[in-house]
Amino acid sequence: MNTYPVLDIEHLTNNTFRLRVERPDITIISGQCFNVGIPDLGINREYSMYSSANSKYLDFLIRSVDGGLISSELQKLKPGDLVEVDGAYGEFCLKDPLNKSQDYLFIATGTGIAPFHSFIKTYTKIKYKILHGVKSVDECYDSNAYEDGAYISCISKPKGSDEPRRVTDYLSGTEIAINTQIYVCGNRNMIVDVFDILHSKGVSGDRIITEVFF
Repeated sequence: MNTYPVLDIEHLTNNTFRLRVERPDITIISGQCFNVGIPDLGINREYSMYSSANSKYLDFLIRSVDGGLISSELQKLKPGDLVEVDGAYGEFCLKDPLNKSQDYLFIATGTGIAPFHSFIKTYTKIKYKILHGVKSVDECYDSNAYEDGAYISCISKPKGSDEPRRVTDYLSGTEIAINTQIYVCGNRNMIVDVFDILHSKGVSGDRIITEVFF
């Protein structure tokens, strides 16, 4: 596995950070992922690209997990350190991003928003809405990067008197346009619940594309 230098690391919350590394000289399609690891550690982890496929660097949105052998080590990196990067892999990509009549609904929890952020940075003219399930407002990563009204946060543990809201709560009360292509990225339970809700609304399975995000 080839090594590339860390260009920047931005700590967004206590356990979430954006890791920027030098881009390999390869063709990348937005939505693909990479295996990322620490040299000589012998372990790597798969992360979706957070940056545009056209960027001169690779960004990854990473949550450090308690006991995580990779994420906790990546969080300690500094610019100039080396990381192992292998890829790109996967087919969680937009089918027809140049179709101006296509509407997209992107549904994510936590750092599962990474491929959708990449979609929007790569294909700047697509019509979309993002439904993002998070525990707190601090996890609404780069929410100002999206078009006005396109980003909808569902905060399950809000501060103060705000009512908690989950992705499934919002989706249950939302009409889905017939031409909408739906992409879902997050934990397995959320994906199953979302699929059931969409199915109950008459959304056919070929309009739903999913990616489990561990």
